[in-house]
Amino acid sequence: MSAWHALNVESDNEVEDEVDNTKEIQIEEALKLYQAALKYHSEGPESFEKTAEAYKALFESEIFKYSESLSEYKRHELFGDTLEFDSILQDEFEAGPVQAAGGNESAPNTLPQILHLSYKNHGQFMLETMQHWIRQHGVVTQEQGSGHITGALTYFAEALDKEDTDLDLWLRTASVAAMLGSRRITRFCLEAVLDGNDELYETLLRLPGLEEGFAAQQLHELVVKLEDNLSLMQVPLSNMKRKKLSETLKKRLNPYVFAPLPAESDVVQTLSKPPERIILNPATWDWVGVGESVLRHYMAEQSGLTNVTSGSCINFSIPPDANMVDMEERASEVVEESTVEAPKEMPQPETIEPIAAAPEDEATIAKDGDDIVMEDQDKIAPLSTKAEEAGSATPSEPTQPQSRKRSTDSAGLPETAEGGRIRSKRLRAREATDPSIGVDSVGQDAAKQLEDQLWQYSHADQCLSEVVNDIFVRLGVETLGSPNKLRETVSNSSSDTSTADTVDNAARDLYAALQNSGTNIAPVLLSAEPVDLGGASREAGLNAFLGYSKSSIAQACVKPVLQSEKLAAFAHGVNDAWLSTKEVAFAWVEALLSPGSLPVPNRSSGGSKSSYIQYRWAEDLKRHLIQVVVNVDDYIYTTMVNRIDSLNTKILRARENCEEYQLSELDLAQVEMVETLFELHLDVYSLIRHPHSGVDTSTQTDQNDRLERWVYLSREAMQLRSDCDPSIGMDELALRHIWASVFQMSVNDDVLPEHVIYAMEELKGIFQTLEGQIIEVQNNAVMPEMSVASVDRELVRISMKDFFLKVFDTDEKDPVAVIESLEPILEPVQDTETTETRDSGANGQLHQEPSSPSTMGHMEVATDVQVLRPSPSQEMRKFLDSASVNLRLSLWQRLREAYEAIEYPPKVLSCYLRSIETLVGEFRTSTYQECSIPERHVKLISRLRIVDEVVSKVLQIIRNEKDPFECLSYEHMQSSMSAISQLLRIMSTSNFLQDLIRIGQLSVPRIEGLPAGTSMNMMNRLNDMQLRLWMLQYYLLKEGTSQDAKEFPNPSDDYFEFLRHVHHAAGVRGFCHLAGRLFLRLAKDELLRFDDVSEVNNHDTELSQLLYDLYGLKTFIDPLDCQEFGSVPDILDKKTATNLLTFILSQADKISIKDLPKHDLKATIDKVHGALGRPKTNEDISLNRKILTTYFKSPISPVSLFNCLKGVGALATKHIPTDFAIPASKGWYYLMGNIALNKFRGQKRTAQGPTEDLNFAQAFFLQDLEYSIERWETWYRLAQANDTQLEESVSWTAEKMNNNSMELITFQRAAIHCYTMAVACATRDAEPTAQTRNKVARMYTDFGNRIYASTREPFSMGAFAIKESEHKYYSGAHNQIVYQNVPFGPLSTYTAWKFASVLFKRAIKGDPNKWWNYYMLGKCLWKMYCANADAAIVAVQQGTVPPANSGPTWEEVVDAIVNAIETLPEKKERSSQQPVLEPHYKLVSIAHKLFHRRAIDHETGEKIMQYTSYSEDVSSPDSPDDWERYVLGVLKALRATDKSGWHHRIIARAAHVIYDDSNDVMVAHGAKHELTQQIFTKTMAVQVWKPENERPGRHFVYTTRYTKFFVHLLDQTGDKTSLEALAKRVRRKQTDFFEHSKLWHELCLRFIKLLRRTGKIPDGHEDYVFRALNWDEYNTQAARLEAWSQNPATQHPILDVLRDVIDLKRLNNGLMKAVLIDDLLGDTFALLYSTVGPNLPPLPSEQPPQLHAATNAMAQQTAVPPYVPSLMQVQVDGANAENHNSPFNLYHPSQLQPQPQPQLADPVAKPRAKTVGRREIQRRAEACAQKPAGAVSTTPATTTTTTMPIRSPPPATNASLPFSTRLSPEKSASEPSAAPANANEPPLPTNSAPVTASASSADQPSAPASMHDDADDESELSELDEDEVREIGAEVAAANGSGFFPHLMRAKQEVKVERGPSEDKAKSGQVAAGKDNK
Repeated sequence: MSAWHALNVESDNEVEDEVDNTKEIQIEEALKLYQAALKYHSEGPESFEKTAEAYKALFESEIFKYSESLSEYKRHELFGDTLEFDSILQDEFEAGPVQAAGGNESAPNTLPQILHLSYKNHGQFMLETMQHWIRQHGVVTQEQGSGHITGALTYFAEALDKEDTDLDLWLRTASVAAMLGSRRITRFCLEAVLDGNDELYETLLRLPGLEEGFAAQQLHELVVKLEDNLSLMQVPLSNMKRKKLSETLKKRLNPYVFAPLPAESDVVQTLSKPPERIILNPATWDWVGVGESVLRHYMAEQSGLTNVTSGSCINFSIPPDANMVDMEERASEVVEESTVEAPKEMPQPETIEPIAAAPEDEATIAKDGDDIVMEDQDKIAPLSTKAEEAGSATPSEPTQPQSRKRSTDSAGLPETAEGGRIRSKRLRAREATDPSIGVDSVGQDAAKQLEDQLWQYSHADQCLSEVVNDIFVRLGVETLGSPNKLRETVSNSSSDTSTADTVDNAARDLYAALQNSGTNIAPVLLSAEPVDLGGASREAGLNAFLGYSKSSIAQACVKPVLQSEKLAAFAHGVNDAWLSTKEVAFAWVEALLSPGSLPVPNRSSGGSKSSYIQYRWAEDLKRHLIQVVVNVDDYIYTTMVNRIDSLNTKILRARENCEEYQLSELDLAQVEMVETLFELHLDVYSLIRHPHSGVDTSTQTDQNDRLERWVYLSREAMQLRSDCDPSIGMDELALRHIWASVFQMSVNDDVLPEHVIYAMEELKGIFQTLEGQIIEVQNNAVMPEMSVASVDRELVRISMKDFFLKVFDTDEKDPVAVIESLEPILEPVQDTETTETRDSGANGQLHQEPSSPSTMGHMEVATDVQVLRPSPSQEMRKFLDSASVNLRLSLWQRLREAYEAIEYPPKVLSCYLRSIETLVGEFRTSTYQECSIPERHVKLISRLRIVDEVVSKVLQIIRNEKDPFECLSYEHMQSSMSAISQLLRIMSTSNFLQDLIRIGQLSVPRIEGLPAGTSMNMMNRLNDMQLRLWMLQYYLLKEGTSQDAKEFPNPSDDYFEFLRHVHHAAGVRGFCHLAGRLFLRLAKDELLRFDDVSEVNNHDTELSQLLYDLYGLKTFIDPLDCQEFGSVPDILDKKTATNLLTFILSQADKISIKDLPKHDLKATIDKVHGALGRPKTNEDISLNRKILTTYFKSPISPVSLFNCLKGVGALATKHIPTDFAIPASKGWYYLMGNIALNKFRGQKRTAQGPTEDLNFAQAFFLQDLEYSIERWETWYRLAQANDTQLEESVSWTAEKMNNNSMELITFQRAAIHCYTMAVACATRDAEPTAQTRNKVARMYTDFGNRIYASTREPFSMGAFAIKESEHKYYSGAHNQIVYQNVPFGPLSTYTAWKFASVLFKRAIKGDPNKWWNYYMLGKCLWKMYCANADAAIVAVQQGTVPPANSGPTWEEVVDAIVNAIETLPEKKERSSQQPVLEPHYKLVSIAHKLFHRRAIDHETGEKIMQYTSYSEDVSSPDSPDDWERYVLGVLKALRATDKSGWHHRIIARAAHVIYDDSNDVMVAHGAKHELTQQIFTKTMAVQVWKPENERPGRHFVYTTRYTKFFVHLLDQTGDKTSLEALAKRVRRKQTDFFEHSKLWHELCLRFIKLLRRTGKIPDGHEDYVFRALNWDEYNTQAARLEAWSQNPATQHPILDVLRDVIDLKRLNNGLMKAVLIDDLLGDTFALLYSTVGPNLPPLPSEQPPQLHAATNAMAQQTAVPPYVPSLMQVQVDGANAENHNSPFNLYHPSQLQPQPQPQLADPVAKPRAKTVGRREIQRRAEACAQKPAGAVSTTPATTTTTTMPIRSPPPATNASLPFSTRLSPEKSASEPSAAPANANEPPLPTNSAPVTASASSADQPSAPASMHDDADDESELSELDEDEVREIGAEVAAANGSGFFPHLMRAKQEVKVERGPSEDKAKSGQVAAGKDNK
């Protein structure tokens, strides 16, 4: 037991491994149970029930389940040889001592002791209970007593197994065995007592060893009784002759008083019982069932499986409905001689169930061609089984069991029977009115419904049969026939089955077998063992040749099958008599073999004969009879010998009396029975004597002995018969005896072959004299027919025996000899057979053989008696004419093996095909058709399985060989295809059955004893076979069409239709993927090979279906074409994927590239691409990749651009063979790249996203170009990919454009290079098709767009510039100095425009209906025209001669734009509802510019304007001065059309039209008003979005242009507030403006000028004021000025300017150099110092205390809220260095650290007066711009607006620091702030009543609100957070004059109130639409 220990105490000596004490506990518990049982046992009979329960609980304990608790025998059975007996109970299971039960009582302390005592005591308990029962109830029956005693003996045996030294137990066991009557066990136990005492035998009778003495005495007496004299002569029994024990001592030593002494084991009277009747219950009431029951009972008696009382008799249980024919004549004559008188007192018969059948491993039934396997454990049962196998005849079809419930209609009875129920009145009335209602209408509806449900299957079969039959007719091959007729044939059970000349019977058999015979055919069909076509076929062929297989003649016999004729009379005869088992067996044999025992069938006049002659025995009957004859042969032979001796005695007595003895019917019957038994033993021995039978030699010898004695007995009987009646002569029985005697000599090894042949010749002569008499012995396999033909066959067999033995010899090493021997014999025979088959049509047989008159389906062939023996070849052919299928099949297999040995596959395939023909031909023979139904089913399935194995090997040969049909003639092809066609017709019945199961018409057949899915597994196996047959048929079809090409002008169509319909017929049934998907792969490979199929669409659809069934690939153009056939997809490998590329590419070409990413084909393409894997690396491919990537980055040569227009342009790449890049050679990478490119370009993008698809596209296009650079379309798509990358880089942000990113130049160069190569390749190689011309035209358009875009901002010819790193080295021509220079002159802007115009002209030629080409051509021409015009103006200004104008004229420009307008798409053709305005605007713009250039007058301009429809409603200009009004009207019309406001250029153009003619302030206000309508909002948000047709990145350029122009207008109009807000926008949105730094620099300059102008700050005033100023004076006055500026009541315009400058500096934050800002800051402070400083009072520190207090009081009374400029709130980055809590200090702490002042050393001399430095000035200026923290602002009571900071500063932590803050909105609203007294007064630079400049305009009305005043919240190109917008809005809402935005928020709110929420929502929708259009 495991020790207990506390969890909180850690033990030092704790054992690591705990001991498993489970067994100790269990043994202890078992010991307690044993002691309890022992206690109850000792209490006697009154506690027997408790004792039994206690023992039961004991034996259920765990110790009896141990492996060591088993007996030695059981352990050996379970563990085998691995068991070690010596140590199994020694060390491992010793549990140690346990506590005893009592103080004075010892108990078992080990497991073996407990087991031993438990078993011993329980056995003793069983005997005591039996003794107690006998005392109370008397003698027990044998069955009851033996069972109890056997149980006790079993327990004693278990006890002795655990302890074999217990002598008392050995004696008790001997006594128990004596009670059972087993002397063997008794002797063994007595000898065990004496075991080990060899040296002490002399002391056996001494008192200490009484047990040994008693055992020795009993052993001596037992051995004497056994008459074992040898043992009596040996020690110790030899020394006990004179030593005996007294009877009293014997009784004392006897363990059990009620039991006999061990030596008296034969005395068992107390347990015996009288003889009894044993009732046998036959399984079936016929001769087979009765014989089987007798045989089983006899075998059970012999094997000891049943205990039969001596003298018992056998009775049969007769069914009540048995046919009681001839009741008065019982079978008394059958049992006359074997009747035994029954005892007077017969106990009641005891019914005993039939003993179970003998083990099946005794013998296995040998079928045709199967090997004979026999076990040699028993020498009798296997022999009889083997004998009956070959000699049995086939039983007839068993009758179907009828239902117990039968209707009156089906029984043919009247409406009512006695006591029967009648139908309801409703049914009778309905049938009386309309009898057809109940039958016809319901039947028609059911038939129609069934037909509809089966339509898809029947339709598929019908289409398949029509296509295939048409092909077969042209080939001369047997067709499949009509599937509908075949379906009706197999479905109608009452159809005629006499069509022996067709294979429909086999089809019907398969249908019935799958329905009803699953138990028989399932093991055959589903066997996992492969069919051995080699060795097994040799043995089967040799067996067939030697005559050991079943005779076809016997199977062809049409005599009736013996059922149960006179069986009842036989059974009653047996029951009336008292017969033992052997006597009943003999009676059964005699009834079958004796003439007259059974009635004559069909009342024929042939006389009374035995069933052996006049009936055909069933196979089971023959088997049982043979087993009885062999096993009971001793008794049968003895009985028949006695009868023949009795007959001989009668004859001798008659002759002694000189009388002629007349043989009675009984005597003749005995003679014939002896002859029949002789023939049966000959049959058995003939089958087992050949070396391949598998029967051991001893069994053959025993059977030979039996045959020899029956030979002598039959010869004696026949001799007696002939002696009594010499006139008999050569009757049938005599001929049978002679025939059997001759054949017995042929199987006798002692008889010479010459003697056998001589006897055969003599036998033939006898039969020739009988004029062709034929005797049928159909139940004997050796001699089924006696005729001249049979003798001839036997003679041929004997003569050819050596030949066939050599052929089938497994040791034959010369395949050439086998070929030379067999091929001349087989091929002519086969050709003749196939010719006969084709000629005879439906009525021919594969071979003809002579038959008896009673044989149906065989023609009688007359045999001519020839004097000379025919040649061996003729004899062999003649023999093969009548040979069995097994023999011919074996010969073909032997020939095939010979060809395999010489490795010639074409002939191997031919032999396989001949084997298939032979197997199929068997289905049309009478041999097959006349078999019983179960046998036909098994044979059919076995033949189909062999065919499937052969077909699999044929397909393997076809796949592996280049020319497998080299030796296949046309006739051979026809015969093979016909055979396969017949097989397909047979196997189609399986499809019919499955169809009915699928629609629910039939349920899945259940097979008893097998799993539920067995039936479906069988059908799947047949489906596999069917698909393989179709494959083989297709290969033969291809061979046939190649040999007969005239009938097939386009064989691809026939091949395609064949495969297509087979696929469909198998697919609708869901098994097209079976057979390992071989058929699908075959069809796929073939369809990929076809390129001349007439119906291309059907071909592609079928191939798509195949790919879907095989790999799950959806390649359908129309998804509705896909059909679900239930196939399981396979894994797509690389080889298959490579083969599919061409087809998938062709399918992809049928779908628009824009729709392809959304199509199912895209998933297929991805799957195929994944299967292709990564391409192999290649040095040439790597070199090509390097060349291409270098080319993309190289500078652009103008020469290459112009050469590409001529088709000149190439790269020096390596040639790549096709095998190294198959996908690239087919264009796969181009497709993948095109899909990725169009997927990205087809997305509706609203924000910048990943460009993975573009990267993929570029990579795929590059892979395609690595293979070949001559593909113009790949170049074109790669250029588009680079263009798209460039567009994506500049569409969403201007960051890369502002940073001069090399990525943009790289994309431009790559795109232009790709376009160059694309144009060059297309000019050389493009196909002249309409589709190609359109693609080339689009390429020219894209190329022109790229060239033109690269010349304009934001790219500005950067792609054409040559970098310094791209310069090349040159050497001078004269001084040879090496220098660097450009490799070529870069492309000029004008040349680029000209080149682009050429491209657009080519695009117009290819696509004249695209407006964009004309539009861009007009823009190029306009740039060229302007360049020429400007050059002429410059020349005139410089006084030089203007260059010749060779460029375009303005008329050409106008014509191009007009053409663009005319080719614009109609409204219904446009994808969006917005009109295209670009050409209209460009026409207006060009006309206006021409008018300004004075190239045209206003009238010409009006004519030009007339080309746009938007000028129709505008009145014509009257004069040049009216031109502006006219242009603005047209622009207004265009703007009205642009409802979404995308076209910003129209607004900008209108502003320029207004402003460009005059620089007046009012004109500036007008232009400003025009721009603020949409582009600039109230909050100065810039709304410039990219229209649909604008080049990417261009809107950033326009944004910068518009901003610069608007800044100029704000500067001119003096709108500092708007300029300040705009500055904040521009500073914050750096990525929304092109060249942001330049724009910011210009804006700052404008703002600085505006501040100087507003505050009237003179330039250089800082130097003027502070240059000569003393430091002390400056410091004193600056302190006063600082205190004054920080006073909340202080208001002054210069102070406001100072604060604005500080805010500007902070807002700049180093973006621009701050020199100008610092200058303005110093000048402003100097002006404030010079104007305000001198008038300020002294500080309190400079005054007495009283004045200081008064000053503070006055300051408190005049406190006003602090002024915090808005700029400072937005960017508070210039705060005091000491204030680290300001917003800028929080975000930029490093930039605002206080600069340490340099500490100067103490001067030695007196220092000069300290001057004022600029840094000190800036510090004082910044200090003046701030106000103390905590100042409260007040506003007038009339003001309702609140003050809200843009960004709330952090709370002040140090109130003493001079930090100006703003109040929160809540606090500002609650505390009113003060305002200037008169806000309308202009600002004055005086000390009195100081006001701000901004406050002076507080009451001025604001400008009208724009409809886009809040569009900055939505714009993406100028993106602003909502929080920032609210902050800015709150700042604008501060109307108290404290900021730069008076009344802006109030005006915005008013505008919102006027506009309402609906307009806000509408605007939001427009903005969202704008995002989508981007």
